[in-house]
Amino acid sequence: MGVKVLPKSEWTAYFSQLHKEVEGKEIKIEVLGATIGDQVLVRSAPLLGATYEPKEDAHEVSVKGMTHVVDHPQKISIKDDDGQIFAIEVIDVGGRHQLMTFA
Repeated sequence: MGVKVLPKSEWTAYFSQLHKEVEGKEIKIEVLGATIGDQVLVRSAPLLGATYEPKEDAHEVSVKGMTHVVDHPQKISIKDDDGQIFAIEVIDVGGRHQLMTFA
């Protein structure tokens, strides 16, 4: 298993090509934070898309019925196993971890 921290300069391009690898895969979205506890936002839904919008400084993940937005992300890490992405972790300006795990 490997973890790669993406430089902010690569976020837009990375998420533009990500759909080729993971679009349609089931995804679980969790928010982990000391003040809010651990919350599951989506237990399992097909991924429709993920983007980083530099003008708004926002990371967006869309599944059927909802879009999860992380304003002002501070760090984005990709976790993979033998080249297969299994999770994306986004840390927001408040220090909360947004964990998106692929099934």
